[in-house]
Amino acid sequence: MANDSILLESGTNEVEILEFVLGGQPFGVNVLKIQAIEQFDPSRVTHIQLCHDAVVGTLLFRDNCITLVDLAREMDTVLPVEDHEIQAAVDTVTAPELNEALPAPVDEDTTEAAGTEEEPPTRLVLVMEFNDLKTAFLVDGVNRIHRTSWESINSLSPFLSSVESKFTGSLQIENREILLVDMEKVVAEILPGGLDVNLVVEDPDHPLAQRRAEQVIFLAEDSAIISAKVEGELKKGSYLKLRTFPNGRECLDAIVALVETATQEGRPIQEYLSGVISDIEMPVMDGLAMCRNIKESLKLNDIPVIMFSSLINDQIVRKCENVGADDFISKPQFGKLIELLDRHCLKEEPAPTA
Repeated sequence: MANDSILLESGTNEVEILEFVLGGQPFGVNVLKIQAIEQFDPSRVTHIQLCHDAVVGTLLFRDNCITLVDLAREMDTVLPVEDHEIQAAVDTVTAPELNEALPAPVDEDTTEAAGTEEEPPTRLVLVMEFNDLKTAFLVDGVNRIHRTSWESINSLSPFLSSVESKFTGSLQIENREILLVDMEKVVAEILPGGLDVNLVVEDPDHPLAQRRAEQVIFLAEDSAIISAKVEGELKKGSYLKLRTFPNGRECLDAIVALVETATQEGRPIQEYLSGVISDIEMPVMDGLAMCRNIKESLKLNDIPVIMFSSLINDQIVRKCENVGADDFISKPQFGKLIELLDRHCLKEEPAPTA
């Protein structure tokens, strides 16, 4: 895969969305989550009893067994595919080869309607990795990759963006609306304990509790379920002054307003804002673009920005560093997130473990 396609420049607010199909409806997911695409082979699936209805079983993938989810069943859509239409041959496509397996990414302003000729549907497996977990998802098919800006991705209405929603935004491609699936929400429903790792131990008598309670923290996070979880865990850790935003643009606008207030009142910005926690992939403005604006445009180098994302890997770490992020951590490590807030907002290092 060429570096100018998937490896987008840091902080430009660009994203590449893989469009896939469920029951004839288009949905999307960030290409960065995709590890491999392969044709579904039932012989590699071990069925599991007493599991979630959407779980097909475990799939043998590169000598490891990972959970296989029928995404259409989880999304409550109907698959128009009969068993005899499933191809058993496996043609694995790893993440670095996505561009060779699919049409080249196209700008959303110049995208032509795809799939004009009807072809027999072939069910595919999308192997994704996020939150330090690999999961396989069964879909009807894959259309293509769309390169666009997060500004072109619309936020959902308050009802659709509630904690019950499985979507984080939508993208209009000509006459098609591509809903972006909140994969963290999907996995949390299927594996309820998936977000219950590295939780915060509530301790109101903690020696830093009072200082933590005085810190004003902004959180930019488009997933309602993750946002609610972060808020709950931070409160357990005595970080009580949390203000949440559904995307980087709204968070940045609020920071700009604070800067104006601080300037008018002749007071340091630190009296109004202690730190920022941000997801990376968000509609309107992503976390990398927001961080670059905070550090370069607003020149708020003394306000720590911590990237809290399901996509933390070597490539994303380099992107975080390029835009000036002070630290980064993979979801859902809430306990370590508290440690990073202590380190950057309170200038306190975590106590050494025994």
